[in-house]
Amino acid sequence: MSQGAFEPTESGDAAFAGLRYDRVCRTSHSEAFLLSEDESPFGRVDLHFGASVVHGVLIVERELSDEDLHGLVQRIDDDLVWTADRPREDFLVTVYRGTERGVISDRDHDDEDEDEHDFDEED
Repeated sequence: MSQGAFEPTESGDAAFAGLRYDRVCRTSHSEAFLLSEDESPFGRVDLHFGASVVHGVLIVERELSDEDLHGLVQRIDDDLVWTADRPREDFLVTVYRGTERGVISDRDHDDEDEDEHDFDEED
């Protein structure tokens, strides 16, 4: 499923003691990770490394207190942003609360086209 999975560094934050990152994708200037806690998925973070600012999009699937949310962003900063070894002046994170509805792929669309084409040939 993932190209890389690892446990975060020790930071003493009890709210996310079992936090795990599973890399979804990586480019020269960005990375995306699924977030799990004790084998239970609860979110995703996409990181985009600019010249001086790192932009993050954090999607969480459950209600978190402001304190826990800030703690999670700090953990992501410590575990993923600082360890990327890229200079940065700021880490800007936009947070959303939602649930995954599914994954849409061109391949899914291509398969539908083939199915329709096959159906047309049978007529």
